[in-house]
Amino acid sequence: MKKLSIWALVTVAVLGIAGVLVWHFWPVETIDLEEYTPSEEFEPAYEAMQAKTPEYDLEETVRAMNALEVAQCQSEDFMSYLEYVAKQDFSRVAPEVLEQKRKLFPILQRLYELQKEHQELDDVWMLMRSATSGATTFASEVNPVGVIGSMLTGDATLGTVSVVGGFNKAKTAAFDEYEKQKELKRTLEREMEAVRMSYIEYLEDYAPVYYQYMQEWNTLCLKKDKAYIDLYGGRSIDAYNKTQEILAEYPTNREALLLKGLALIEMASPRAEQFSSENVQHATITDTSQPDTLTGGLNGEVGQPDERMELLLEAEGVLDNYISLYPSRSAPALVLKGLLYREQGESAKAISYFDQASMEYPRQAADLTDLLDSYKARTYLNKSAEGKYLLRLYRSTMEGFGIFSPNLLKAHYYAQHGDTEKSKEEIFNHFYRRGNQGVYDCLLSDMQYCEENMYSSFKQILMEQSFLDVAVEPTMNWTLSNKDDEIKVTINNRSDIDLENVRIFLCLHYTDMYKDEYDVQKLPSVNIIKHNDKTEIGVVKLNYEDKKYNDITRIRAIAMTDDKICWIDNVDYKYMKAAQAAGTTSPSSKSVMPAKQQLLEDFNVDNGKLQSIIERGMKVYGTVSDGNLWNDVKRDVKNLVTGKDKKLRIELPRILSIIDPVFSLHQINDKDKAIRPSENYLSGSNIRLKFDYEPKQNETIPLYIYSDFANFKVTVKFEDGKPVVKKVEML
Repeated sequence: MKKLSIWALVTVAVLGIAGVLVWHFWPVETIDLEEYTPSEEFEPAYEAMQAKTPEYDLEETVRAMNALEVAQCQSEDFMSYLEYVAKQDFSRVAPEVLEQKRKLFPILQRLYELQKEHQELDDVWMLMRSATSGATTFASEVNPVGVIGSMLTGDATLGTVSVVGGFNKAKTAAFDEYEKQKELKRTLEREMEAVRMSYIEYLEDYAPVYYQYMQEWNTLCLKKDKAYIDLYGGRSIDAYNKTQEILAEYPTNREALLLKGLALIEMASPRAEQFSSENVQHATITDTSQPDTLTGGLNGEVGQPDERMELLLEAEGVLDNYISLYPSRSAPALVLKGLLYREQGESAKAISYFDQASMEYPRQAADLTDLLDSYKARTYLNKSAEGKYLLRLYRSTMEGFGIFSPNLLKAHYYAQHGDTEKSKEEIFNHFYRRGNQGVYDCLLSDMQYCEENMYSSFKQILMEQSFLDVAVEPTMNWTLSNKDDEIKVTINNRSDIDLENVRIFLCLHYTDMYKDEYDVQKLPSVNIIKHNDKTEIGVVKLNYEDKKYNDITRIRAIAMTDDKICWIDNVDYKYMKAAQAAGTTSPSSKSVMPAKQQLLEDFNVDNGKLQSIIERGMKVYGTVSDGNLWNDVKRDVKNLVTGKDKKLRIELPRILSIIDPVFSLHQINDKDKAIRPSENYLSGSNIRLKFDYEPKQNETIPLYIYSDFANFKVTVKFEDGKPVVKKVEML
């Protein structure tokens, strides 16, 4: 009996091993991607992908390819994805792409059926989300453009085989990770393996098609990029020529039409420096067969009124053509038509078009930004200043900020015509519209545009902005050690006004960033930031390229309320800017850019008047010993009763706040002697300063006042125990 039992066990073991071997090595049947009938749930989306015509638009094709991948990555479940696909318009997408994408549906449907049949696969949709992300993460924080990066793995010149290999590796890695996290039964393992093999089969067919159209797209992008960069460099004729080259191949290309219209408007501007025969000849492209290319051979002398009108008429025709082709994406063309009429001196028409564009941008937001994912996929754009400019200009066109903001263009117009109140109103309208569009990126560009083009209006929205400070410090955990990837943000309101319903955007500059680049994070909103008080805003997790607290080199913030918007700078940043300006300023008066000079004109002051205001309105307080012990005792008792001490205190007229002053005892660049005020706040009609410094009898103390407008040196001397302002000089 014992021998029979042993033989029985051996037999069972052998059969078991054989079964495992048969299961592992028997070919796994894949899902038939050709013979497929969609279920009721899948049919609407599947039918939406039916090719309508052999004609296709390249940008619509690329948009659809990227949008489908992003939607798969971001959808919460099968039905959300199917609903998104069913609502899309694929009429101008290349039939070859649609044919290949339809092959994904049998795979998705089989996964959907497995999810309904097996409780342990209730989260199988996360498998497809992770696969689309390039399998860099699983089930959380998926990267919506990971698929594009994995598709273009390696050098594009390596060919399709290399690309497909990299793509498959990234995609199928998600299956490995999913199976690691699941304890699947043998039948389910075979089902999942069939899905995996079908997925690879789908990728092998789809990857070369994707690569083909992305190659064509990249070639087009090179030409569009050249036009953008030419506009950036002020070479509008070169930009025009390049758009003509694009339109010869793609007559209805959206960006090329807009770029051509903008180039023509720039060329027609009387401010354009390129209007000389020499420059036009220099800008001529060598392909003389290219139709309608500028060669400098236009009628009349270049830059004459009749030629400018000819250019503006051509621009109007281009923009009208764009609007007729793309009525649901007309907002940027309406802005350009406003610019066109502004160049013609027809202000009422220009404002009318700007008003219309202001209404259309929020309504058209989704349609206008449909190519943004394709731009984001070009990650190399973020690796150069020129690339960042290009991406920013594209986004401004489609989102309506910077030069394409109808509200800011109106604000600029009103500022130029002396209507500060209307200018401020339009600035608010811009940020209100941007908020309604749910767009807060590129706030830095908005702020910069306001400062450069209508500083006076922008500054007057919150005159006290230089008396607001932002500070950050690393948080502490329960072990009392610093957490270097988290920071606590605090706002110090040194003004005498309260800020209510405040939205804060923290701007951090890290090591290895370009000089004007910042990482912008939206902070929790705050009900009120009280005057003369510090308010803790919240804790922020640093999530920019693994940077830590010690990598932060500059700190700024943007504050928005219902009726105010302003910069809030870190104190160290303010003094750094002042030190840099002091080190490069000549002894003669500063040159102030016209936009800032307008602020002084609006307040009917200049640097000379500011100097006189300091001389007449400055007050200095402080006590020094006169050598009489009794007098010293009485003075100390009086200080004790009044709450004062022997520290140096200074009051200055509040009007100086318009120049955002920075104060220092001794020169700011003299690190051994320079003393910043320990107190610096607004109170009524005064700026009040306190320095942790006790003056001495007959001592001469230099107070330096730094600003972007002028620098002043005030010489104070204590004579017979009393402070005397000896001299105020402009540096």
